[in-house]
Amino acid sequence: MAKKRFVKQFIPLMVAVFLWIGTSMILHLPSIKNEVATFFINFTLQSSLLFGKLLFIPIVSTTFPFLTIGGYTMQVVMECTAYNFYLFVFFLSLLSPVNWKQKIITLLIFLVAVFFINNLRFITVGYIGSYSQNLFHLVHDYLWNILFGFLVFLIWAWRYNKSFDKKAENNS
Repeated sequence: MAKKRFVKQFIPLMVAVFLWIGTSMILHLPSIKNEVATFFINFTLQSSLLFGKLLFIPIVSTTFPFLTIGGYTMQVVMECTAYNFYLFVFFLSLLSPVNWKQKIITLLIFLVAVFFINNLRFITVGYIGSYSQNLFHLVHDYLWNILFGFLVFLIWAWRYNKSFDKKAENNS
């Protein structure tokens, strides 16, 4: 029984991983890579500018794809856009073995969380970069990726376990 439940929970996760990898590979095909990158970079620049303005943070983008925060200029590349996390949470949410209402709620929670955290990341690393370039690279390359992964896992575990708790209540 425990093995069957584990497999039932694990298979959608593995399918989500394979779809995420496959979609990422497709998005990096030479014929569409530049258009995809431009879309995600522009979305990220515009959302970061809006986020900064709403929080009264001095953030500007005078030329594409550069963003200046606190006097520190960063080049936004495809990997900075959190597109990997947006794709993964999309597949993870839609393939979870829960009802459609729960899938949509989980997807919305994921998208808002990734959007908010990615914009917060730009502001944070901008200020860190104006203080120390070495610290900028450490925080940008490691800390934020670990935090994003942990965030995705926590939200998924919370939503996923919540749905199984409801099923267990209904079956008893």
